[in-house]
Amino acid sequence: MSDKFSVTFLGTSSAPPQVERRQSSIAIKYKNHNLLVDVGEATQVQMLKHKIGFSNLTILLTHLHSDHTLGLIGLLTTRSFYDISRSITIIGPPWTSSFIFLQLLAHRLNPDYEIKVIETNGGLVLSNSDFYIESFPVSHGVNCFGYKIVSHQSLGVFNVERAIEKNIPKGTMWKKLQNGTPIEVNGDIINPSEILDVSPIKPIKIVITGDTPLDEHVINHSSNADLLVHDSTYPHSEKLRAKKHFHSTCTDAAFVAKIANVNKLVLTHFSELHNNLNESLKKSKEIFTNCILAYDGLTVHV
Repeated sequence: MSDKFSVTFLGTSSAPPQVERRQSSIAIKYKNHNLLVDVGEATQVQMLKHKIGFSNLTILLTHLHSDHTLGLIGLLTTRSFYDISRSITIIGPPWTSSFIFLQLLAHRLNPDYEIKVIETNGGLVLSNSDFYIESFPVSHGVNCFGYKIVSHQSLGVFNVERAIEKNIPKGTMWKKLQNGTPIEVNGDIINPSEILDVSPIKPIKIVITGDTPLDEHVINHSSNADLLVHDSTYPHSEKLRAKKHFHSTCTDAAFVAKIANVNKLVLTHFSELHNNLNESLKKSKEIFTNCILAYDGLTVHV
């Protein structure tokens, strides 16, 4: 079980699919968790190709445009074919519940598993023992959200001498502290941070913007991120078109990465107006050096 995030790009085109690129979808694996950000057309085929499981899955929808959701009903249907009984959680913008209900109705799909829907207007959407996820609004002309995924601070080494000094009985009490749970001793609450030495391992932060123009919300939420995945629909020469359609150019994305002081930038969601992606990358690197172009099947470890 790896302590690194594995980010696999299943689809990297903008709305019109391309021969070498499928519509938007990104799979993220961390420990025993599997996340899927958007489910464009052909996502489940890409999942099979890149060995992404259908069972233990949480889906994050940035918005409900068809190039980010056309593969959803197919994926839900396939889970029924596979007799998967495990519930699935789908997080998305307002109207996600109605959107899914109407698709199930139209396709006469009545799955044997539970579909849990969480609609977000921004803020914390999921938290577990390994990481938490926040959504934040972006200006794409519809209810559209980016997602920030942050691992929890690793627990430090248990300091035996400190535990003895505080008269904490061995056994269950020590185990709770080691697992990050506060305890009560003689009426006093003792937090794990009082007994565990500080871990040198810092939290990992990943930000995925979804479709967005140059947006202050993205800059604020991407601050010091380890990885920023940013909309780069248009080449640097198409700033007016990008503004009109609420998207970004590759150099817009590089500017965000520079101002937000991120560690690594991945450009994605390319339209065919990028006549020369290597030229787009060159222009982006003039602003922010540590950036790469996404392609279908690319895996980045963070």
